[in-house]
Amino acid sequence: MKRLVAAAVITVAYAWWATSVAPFTAICYVLIAVPSVLAVVLYAAVGAFSRDRTDIARYYQARAGDSSFSSITPWLLVLCCVLALESVGLALGGRSPGVPTLSTAVDHLLVEHWERGILFVLWVWVGASPLWRLWRQRQKNQR
Repeated sequence: MKRLVAAAVITVAYAWWATSVAPFTAICYVLIAVPSVLAVVLYAAVGAFSRDRTDIARYYQARAGDSSFSSITPWLLVLCCVLALESVGLALGGRSPGVPTLSTAVDHLLVEHWERGILFVLWVWVGASPLWRLWRQRQKNQR
């Protein structure tokens, strides 16, 4: 539990620092790349890239349950609608008040520093959550 709290504090502090840097600068790109490279290194340390990935395959198959193409069709339709709306918005110049793009909506969330910090923490959390589950599964299998 202490490790989880320490990781959360470090992530929030890192996100606060990373989102205070001017966008599109070299340091900004480095600060974004660090969590990505760290995730790849940790995936390799957990063994996610090893040839013997049967336990990882079993883990994800068990989590998928009895999902099928017909059970994910509603989500695919939503994704297609989002892509179509984004395409129409971009075709109208990207700044149409009648058909906003996803990037236009996200731009409103990036105005304040604290909003950028929250989005950065969420981005790290989304990227780290599968890694966390794999690590816990490995720990459980080693017992």
